[in-house]
Amino acid sequence: MTDIAIEKVNDYDIEKVKSSLIKMFDLTAFPTVEGKRVLIKPNILSDVPKEKAITTNPVIVEALIDILKDKGALDILVGDSPGLQSPTFSAKTSGIRGVIERKGVRFEDFAKNNRPHTIYKKIKVPMAKALDEVDVVISVAKFKTHQLMMQTGAVKNMFGLVPGLNKSPLHLKCPSVEEFARLIVSIFKESHTDYAIIDAIMGMEGAGPANGTPRKVGLLISSADAFAADYAEAVIMGYEKKDMPIFLEGEKEGLTDESTYNYPLLTAKELVISDFKRIEAKKKSLFSALILPFFSRYFEMRKAKRRKAPDFQDNCVKCHRCIDICPAKALSMGSRHPEIDTKACIRCYCCHEMCPVDAIKITQ
Repeated sequence: MTDIAIEKVNDYDIEKVKSSLIKMFDLTAFPTVEGKRVLIKPNILSDVPKEKAITTNPVIVEALIDILKDKGALDILVGDSPGLQSPTFSAKTSGIRGVIERKGVRFEDFAKNNRPHTIYKKIKVPMAKALDEVDVVISVAKFKTHQLMMQTGAVKNMFGLVPGLNKSPLHLKCPSVEEFARLIVSIFKESHTDYAIIDAIMGMEGAGPANGTPRKVGLLISSADAFAADYAEAVIMGYEKKDMPIFLEGEKEGLTDESTYNYPLLTAKELVISDFKRIEAKKKSLFSALILPFFSRYFEMRKAKRRKAPDFQDNCVKCHRCIDICPAKALSMGSRHPEIDTKACIRCYCCHEMCPVDAIKITQ
């Protein structure tokens, strides 16, 4: 049996969050941490104020640190690596660095401390060296939509173990939704994640994971099975199972089993947000669903091309982040905003994730 705990929490009051997490941990297979070293992996897509709902709220991290200390954890590390990580990245603006310093735990810079791992398709990619140094890994994700994967959850959160700009070329190597889901799952397997928490007190709907709209959801979700936690998140968002590419890949690989899911508190189906603004998945034709997967990489690229290319708006501030992150080198600066080579663009939407002013629109 796989237990998924969902608890109603209306705000980020530290005592409310802590008591809720303790209750949820008692009802799920929370790992033993006494005398062990623990890595907390929050979602810090970019180091921005917590009010934007782009990052894991620092109160969740603080409450978890307190609980781990009470349970006798020997050492606690907290780390992440944004897609465009500057040399001065410290997670200060998000409020997470302040928690780290106040609680006397260690900030882990994945960009400085990593080692190569071999993942899907024998791709070699650096990942956080902290994985070799800890006994327990906890993914602390944010309840958000995602333009390519439909949702960002506890499994995809572990993509942040790959430092900075090492992420974007992986989109080029795995251009289709299905291939990128396999890549994410292969990275997740290397992470040896023991437990998952999703911060859904304030979530994000619409054009996530960086340019959507904050929305109060008022929930915390947790499970020892990260795929199960993500499944509950997706159901609450209003997705069907067929619209969860990462979950489907995890199920295919035998990493999770929906038939074993049990909700000791609230159930996901009773919490569906009917008017939640989701990313709409494209319907597959019989050809693309059954025949296309048997063809070559050329057809994978063609399938990716059928998604809409990003549309650049005049409120662009010419920060060049989209140009820097683009794995296909499909962007160049024009007079008012970047210009796109639609033939080169692989529709990974990394540019959209990195835009600080929501100047890039994606139409499905």
